[in-house]
Amino acid sequence: MKYKILLVAFGMLSLVSCKTVKKNSEKDSGTNDKKELVRSDKKEEIFFTEQTRNDFRAVSESAQQKFLEAYNATDKQYSILFFTQGFNGENVVVKNDNTTLYKGSILTNKKTGLAKNMRIVNTDKTSILDKATQKTIYINAEKAHKHKFIYVMKGDVNDDKPYKITFSDKLRPEK
Repeated sequence: MKYKILLVAFGMLSLVSCKTVKKNSEKDSGTNDKKELVRSDKKEEIFFTEQTRNDFRAVSESAQQKFLEAYNATDKQYSILFFTQGFNGENVVVKNDNTTLYKGSILTNKKTGLAKNMRIVNTDKTSILDKATQKTIYINAEKAHKHKFIYVMKGDVNDDKPYKITFSDKLRPEK
């Protein structure tokens, strides 16, 4: 009886070791490289919702043009990123293709509803890391390229998707 158990154990051990050798030989031959890369990539978690809106009160076309000129954002490749409600002095890092655009705290002005704004290159993916929640949100270049203004609002941090990104072609007034 003891010999049968030992025989089964050795059989299973050799079967497991054969599979391990087979995987290593596949890796060495280079046939499985792409599959390994796909598995090691960390999937970006989505902590935001997106919407496109142009149906709200906006400033006049001339005021909008002056605003864009002040930020040198009249070219098609630039958009203006606004941080709006819900920011209470958190440290935020805004990156655009591994270039840091902004690093600092953001505080929403209760009277205007705005916190911070900046010019971004809308042909690159932009990432925003909120250090307080350790969550990163991403602004897709395809959507950003189609709109001149991008508004980011922060809601309840306990929600699955506490951030809301609104793409628009209209500049909202300061209330």
